[in-house]
Amino acid sequence: MKIINVVASGDLHQPVPFERLPELPAANYNPNVYHGAYILLSQGKATIYRSGKYIIYGLRALDEIDTSYQKFLILISPIIDPALASPPEVRNIVGMDDFRTRIPLSRLIVALKMERVEYEPEQFPGLIYRGDAGTALLFSSGKVILAGFKDPGAMEVFASGLKAKIEKIV
Repeated sequence: MKIINVVASGDLHQPVPFERLPELPAANYNPNVYHGAYILLSQGKATIYRSGKYIIYGLRALDEIDTSYQKFLILISPIIDPALASPPEVRNIVGMDDFRTRIPLSRLIVALKMERVEYEPEQFPGLIYRGDAGTALLFSSGKVILAGFKDPGAMEVFASGLKAKIEKIV
C-alpha cells in the first residue's frame, strides 16, 4: 500500500488580508478562477481563504504535515500573525494498492452488497465501493484507490478486508 495524498486543514484564527497577497512570492491568487489563494510549498501546496481557514494537500506521508505547516506559516507570516494559528488536522488520506489479481467487477457487485456499490462501466471503468471506514475504487486490473481515511492503519485494515472478500469470489 502506498499513500498518494494526505490532506490536512486548520484555522489561522484571523482574517487573511488578500490585498496583501502580492507581498508573498509563493502565493498565486486569481479571483476570476477561485476564491482561495494557493501557496506553493516544498512538499505539497496550501489553499488559504479570507476567513483564515487553510488546507494543506499533495503530501505523500503523514510526517510531511508538520514540515509543510511550518513552511506555510513562514511564507504567510508577512501578512498574518502565525502565533494565532492552530496546527492542521488530517482530513483525508488517499492510498493506492495493487491486489495483484484480476478483479471480476460484475461478480463483485453481489458480493459487496449492491447498496454500497456503484458500477457503470459505460461512464467509469472502475467499481466504487463505499464501506463503513472509507471508499475504494476497484479496477479489473487489480489496482485499487482508497480514500476517506484519517489513519493509515484503518486504511490497511479496510484494504485487507476488501482483498479477502475479492479472493473468495475469484
